[in-house]
Amino acid sequence: MDKQEIKGKIPPQNIEAEQSLLGCIFINNKALDEILPIVRANDFYEPKNKKIYEVILELNEKGSAIDILTVTEVLRIKNWLEQSGGASYITSLADSVPTAENAKYYAEIVRDKAVLRSLIDTSTAIIQDAFNEEKETKLITEEAIKKIFDATDRQKKDSIIHIEKLVDGVYERIKLRGKNPDVLIGLPTGFKIIDNALSGLVPHDLIIIAARPSLGKTSLALNIAYNLSAKDGKTVLFFSFEMGKEILVERLLSIGSKINLMNLRKGKILKKEDELLLMEVAQILSKSEILIDTDDNTVLDIRAKVHSVQNQYRKVGKKLDLVIIDYLQLIKPSDMRVSREQQIAYISRSLKAIARDLEIPVIALSQLNRDIEKRERGSKKEKRIPPRLSDLRESGAIEQDADVVMFIDKLSDEEKDWLESYEDGTQVRRKCRECNFIIAKNRNGPLAEQQVNFLPEITAFVELTPRTTDEKIDNYDSNTEF
Repeated sequence: MDKQEIKGKIPPQNIEAEQSLLGCIFINNKALDEILPIVRANDFYEPKNKKIYEVILELNEKGSAIDILTVTEVLRIKNWLEQSGGASYITSLADSVPTAENAKYYAEIVRDKAVLRSLIDTSTAIIQDAFNEEKETKLITEEAIKKIFDATDRQKKDSIIHIEKLVDGVYERIKLRGKNPDVLIGLPTGFKIIDNALSGLVPHDLIIIAARPSLGKTSLALNIAYNLSAKDGKTVLFFSFEMGKEILVERLLSIGSKINLMNLRKGKILKKEDELLLMEVAQILSKSEILIDTDDNTVLDIRAKVHSVQNQYRKVGKKLDLVIIDYLQLIKPSDMRVSREQQIAYISRSLKAIARDLEIPVIALSQLNRDIEKRERGSKKEKRIPPRLSDLRESGAIEQDADVVMFIDKLSDEEKDWLESYEDGTQVRRKCRECNFIIAKNRNGPLAEQQVNFLPEITAFVELTPRTTDEKIDNYDSNTEF
């Protein structure tokens, strides 16, 4: 369709639905309870219907009765009566529907037509920006994404739900879980104490994994991605702002094959069995659902891409299970004019919105500030001081928005020898670094801590001993809040 065809078309509207909606209000004022969250005055296409609705909203705000007489009188006082079709038109609205039962249905039609008109206006503005070429292409794209989301955001389901509609479903889920209490609610991380505390990586949750540089944040994220996708067949979308696609794949191959990462990168595969194992892991990864994006994304780009991937998988009867972002502070700000703290706060809040609105867990890696190093150097007893929530870098909003905050804490600078045992009975001696996973915030469960070993040569975290799902959670803070 060219511009001339668009210019000659009437915008989307449904005058009959607008009239029926107003008629429902005149018949039964209680219909407004359902209508108010859905329809705004500007949603009406017919000007006289818009003015009538504005008066209805005004009367409702004052707690006054809403009927043909009161609405007509206010319109007359405002000198709007003639513009609104006169008293006879208002009377006809009350006669346009026999009952107010379908008020919500009419309201949704009026709103949806308004959304379509908004999309047309938004698209026109985007086209104009593109033709003018006065802004950078990246900025035009970002603004276009934001405008589209803003225009369509109102089509979300009604946010206010009576608890009666929720209780039965929640009760049934609790009963179902009770039949097999050892099954996690969310996705397993592979670390049993952490999984017990979190009930796994739960949809809607924003999970922050934080540490100082070079303590294994990316390694842990890749460990989780490998275990979920290569072993359990889950779909993981991995946004990396720090590493290239190839090195991420190399690290996944090292994690899966247990082959020294540096040897793997240099092609020094000395044993025939290692070569066969590497080929096997490569085939497993090629069939897995790990998606990697290393573009210079803004948080709006991330939302758009997550939404797109989610829709693609839904079309084939699958779903997107987990989003990982490496790391939060490297996400490109959408607005460079505000302070860094405001930028991080906006990014953090947006990531939480992605998890909540798209109903998937989001893991975001985060840096810690240098205060922890100063505390350790200033400690007279040279005692190890674990990270605190206040150590999250650049913004308290991260602590506020996150459902879970987990720290990776190095217990010692010294690397030790460790004998790693495999399921086939073989053992390999490797260098390891002792670390703690510390759950410092858990909105829906206890705080916990689990000691693990980090194996630098294969960039993998491993549990110290085989764990069972009924192992007790070791709380490191007696003031745990649920």
